[in-house]
Amino acid sequence: MILPLRYFAERFLNCEFHHAISFDIHQMFLTKPDIVVTPNTTGSTLYCRIAQEASRQNIPLFSLISEGNFKTDGSYNHWGYNKERRFFQEYVCCWSKRTQEYLAERQPEAKEKIVFTGYPGCDRYAIYKPTTRENFLKAFGLPHYKRIIGYAGWTFNKLRFPRGVQELQEFFGIGDAVLPCVEHQRALIRDILHDSIRSNSDTLFILRRHPQDISPELVQQAVNEMEGLDKFENVLSLGDEEALHDVISVCDLWTCFESTTAIEAWLLQKPTVFLNPDPEFKRSDLVKGSAVARSSVDLQRMIDELYGSGAITEFSSSDKARLRRDLIADSVGFGDGLNHIRASYYFKNVIDRLPSFERRRRFSLVQFLVHLFTIIGGMFYVRSLYRHIYKLKKHLWVFENFRMQKIETLYTRYSTDLRDFYSKHNIEERFKGGSLFSTIFPRQPEPPQVAQAGCFLNTFDATLKHKRTP
Repeated sequence: MILPLRYFAERFLNCEFHHAISFDIHQMFLTKPDIVVTPNTTGSTLYCRIAQEASRQNIPLFSLISEGNFKTDGSYNHWGYNKERRFFQEYVCCWSKRTQEYLAERQPEAKEKIVFTGYPGCDRYAIYKPTTRENFLKAFGLPHYKRIIGYAGWTFNKLRFPRGVQELQEFFGIGDAVLPCVEHQRALIRDILHDSIRSNSDTLFILRRHPQDISPELVQQAVNEMEGLDKFENVLSLGDEEALHDVISVCDLWTCFESTTAIEAWLLQKPTVFLNPDPEFKRSDLVKGSAVARSSVDLQRMIDELYGSGAITEFSSSDKARLRRDLIADSVGFGDGLNHIRASYYFKNVIDRLPSFERRRRFSLVQFLVHLFTIIGGMFYVRSLYRHIYKLKKHLWVFENFRMQKIETLYTRYSTDLRDFYSKHNIEERFKGGSLFSTIFPRQPEPPQVAQAGCFLNTFDATLKHKRTP
């Protein structure tokens, strides 16, 4: 989500970025940023602490939303880990008009800061060029497969550790009663996958584990709906080491139990099937835009239909197509690749007001000690050792990524696709001519009336230093 925003800001708004891992909040003191940029403000205690620290130092915070397709019936806690229940960020960048209106109604005191930008994360499907199937299969030594079916995993492994159980109980809101229901669903989905994999030996099944299915500190094998299926020769098990858009793009069919990746598959013009053996189980509205298989027999029928005629009748119906268009708008706002530019409209407003912020550079001994712990722990990091040490095993992700070495390589690769996309859509000409923002919003938003810094939400992952001009 952040990198396209960075590209626009560096190209048109005279900015430069410094990336820092969210664990090391002391970077805010060291780098003295003009703005702090984060992907969300409620997804972890770290992001909340970053927001609080930005407020304490009177540094404006610009934050996006990582999970913005939430229910608006009052059942979803939109504050997440933010115990103060107040917005620290300058704007709340909502994925859809639906969620914008909901938050504005629930938090009327912040109405002017709750804006509709669409989901910048889904811009990748319109901008980035995915890998070719040939290159993908070659990389894994599987060049002989002509058929590929993907499956997006759910977080069934949360049943195996206390924090995961707590999260399931809070999500479904029915306490321990949900646990046997979830386990029953896990077994049913595994049976469907098992039967389908065994019955289609000429088809490669890519099983992609949910990125939050297991915490980094847990060393045991995940026990989820894909347990034991990697024993089949026609199964490729993946985590998040491969970009999701690359994985979906090489598949002929994308399946899931319950996953927002269905939207991403639609944006890549891929048919989707929800495995739904129990229609009474709580799930999102995305199931309405997909074909539904209640058993391995149903799924096999759809696989045969896809490879026999090139389409799945249930998925291709005009009613389903209309529902998908509505669900995309209702979930991520727009699928045109311009959501990061819509967010940049509000980011520019923050930059324009930078002179009004008086920084308070404050030293925190606790954050300084955490910084030292990060640097020293990273210098002597040995995964095979650290993963067995109390406390340290919970921070493997910090020691492996604190230098943020891969981010510039990724940004360089993505910048090529962003440059081509900007050229195709005449972004530079439209920006310099003053017509860009007015043409990408449903209607040109009113110039926001923004309060002083420190009254809105919070996160980190990147700090931005705006280049000051004389």
